[in-house]
Amino acid sequence: MTASDGAGQRFSSLADRINYLFATVVDEDGDEYTGKHVVATMREQGTDISASHLSELRRGIKDNPTLRVFQGLARFFKVNVGFLTGDPRAEEEVIAELELRQAMRDAEVHDVATRVAGLAPSQRVAMNRLLTDMLREHSTPERDK
Repeated sequence: MTASDGAGQRFSSLADRINYLFATVVDEDGDEYTGKHVVATMREQGTDISASHLSELRRGIKDNPTLRVFQGLARFFKVNVGFLTGDPRAEEEVIAELELRQAMRDAEVHDVATRVAGLAPSQRVAMNRLLTDMLREHSTPERDK
């Protein structure tokens, strides 16, 4: 990626745009999607792509996928396909939308923290234990990376 963050940001390659999506669009747990997950989902949605092809696109080895691959990636990440094809207007819109998504995720975390702060000390201790147990359960199974 080049330039600064935000709506003025410009990407120098398709690889930069794809990697930006991987870094910015996260799953419900806040984790980046794996290439394996993206490929499996795209295949389920009817886009034939291999893990090696996606990897080559991300590394900039290949930079001219088919329209179906562009559409499949856009569908997976829920963005305008124009972002991937380098349309400057779509790029600005997608960056703004993804920044809004991030702000909404941050607001949810802030909302939970605010609610917990309003609890009695013994309730905060109980909530901390609950969150610790939930996080432990979440991190115990091997994550598919």
